Amino acid sequence: MFRTIKPLDRLRQAYGLSALPDMIETEIFGEFGRQISKPLVQATIDDVAFAIQALTAENNAATDRLYALRRLHDRARRAGGLGTALAVDAALRIVEAGR
Repeated sequence: MFRTIKPLDRLRQAYGLSALPDMIETEIFGEFGRQISKPLVQATIDDVAFAIQALTAENNAATDRLYALRRLHDRARRAGGLGTALAVDAALRIVEAGR
């Protein structure tokens, strides 16, 4: 008996496409101003474009949090904070000292 591979799974076997999701979602600015949540195999090219916009916004927010946490960590270490010290308290010493 032959086993057929679904189209999406065949695409996932292609270089660079292994992370394709089963479902896509957008923010409220999707098709006709509504949120889109649908299987990728039923998504139009426009649906994918809106999903890319939503993921870009999520990625930007995550990147902002990452850099803010790095700055907090760096300031806390510069203030002499050790690994068990409270990061916010240690970093605040630098901020209040005007450094």
